[in-house]
Amino acid sequence: MNSTAPDNCVWIADDAALAAAAPGWRGCIALDTEFIRTDTFYPVPGLYQVACAGKVYLLDPLAIDDWSPFVDVLADSGVDKIMHACQEDLELIYHHLGIVPAPIFDTQYANAFISPDFSLSYAGLVQRLLDVELPKHATRSNWLLRPLSDEQLQYAREDVVYLEPLYQRLQQQLRDSGREAWFQHDMQERGHYAPSDPQLHYLNLKKAWQLAPQQLAVLQTLCAWREQTAQTRNIPRNRVVWDDHLFDFARIRKLREEDVRRALPRGVANRYAEPLVSEHSRGRTAQPPAPLARPLTSAQGAVVKRLREIGRQHTERLQIAAELLARKRDVEECVRYYVRNDRLSPLYQSWRQELVGGEFSRILATHAATATQEQL
Repeated sequence: MNSTAPDNCVWIADDAALAAAAPGWRGCIALDTEFIRTDTFYPVPGLYQVACAGKVYLLDPLAIDDWSPFVDVLADSGVDKIMHACQEDLELIYHHLGIVPAPIFDTQYANAFISPDFSLSYAGLVQRLLDVELPKHATRSNWLLRPLSDEQLQYAREDVVYLEPLYQRLQQQLRDSGREAWFQHDMQERGHYAPSDPQLHYLNLKKAWQLAPQQLAVLQTLCAWREQTAQTRNIPRNRVVWDDHLFDFARIRKLREEDVRRALPRGVANRYAEPLVSEHSRGRTAQPPAPLARPLTSAQGAVVKRLREIGRQHTERLQIAAELLARKRDVEECVRYYVRNDRLSPLYQSWRQELVGGEFSRILATHAATATQEQL
């Protein structure tokens, strides 16, 4: 049963309708997605919303088979794709359609260059720039049910209908403030998505630096196996084995099935005990990866604090989001990178160099260079 689109919306639920509509999407389009990701590793598309030239199109992933006309639009470098907080949408589009749209204009990120708000919601931005108050909707909704409710359809429409006016306002403000090039530079990275490498997932475990070299090799092997298993079965990684269990297993010199059965629920152990023991054994003979960075010392933490203060001073002067210059993890990485390479990290070598590069370099040369590479 089909859904009935609101006024000024076109419900597209077959290949012919998409093939007829998509060639008309030129210049710029507003783009959003609705999806479910409760019981799967990959997001499951429930709806695509496209707004162009005052009309909204709702694309039904449950009914369309041939997505090539839409993919052509997403790949067209002459069509700007306007999105808000685009990262999760890009992941969905990549895994469903096999493409990363380009170029992208992220309204949330653009706003960070002309106001102190780094993560302003779509509704908040519409209220601030367009003086339109969007009605509140239920935060949870099943986008795989058909027909979609009137409330869902209205919500879907609202999520894209204001993106083009926001784009016009923000683009003009970026130009007026002389920050358009800064934003465009950052969007080259933020507007990109690449699937994570299972061999690198161990880097996401916060305690991994505590492990000895061969234990780290075991952890890398176990994490890669867990990622590949979750992807193959299309289930959340924690439905396979939790991070803490993988970390604990990596510390065991020789993992046995009884160790796994003591640590994991019976059903999980029954399914995964044998491959865990096998992968653990393989990791014990693998080449250890490079040592991981240790937490910063208190002295280095003081350097981070000073650099963040400088960054915040500049953002307050410019009335831009503090996170653009002073996000903690970025500054910490800059300290580590400077000690290893005697220069600022790549993030601070672009437009940020003009604002804080000199001050950062002087402080780092004076203080951070006293730390050894092993400490960092």
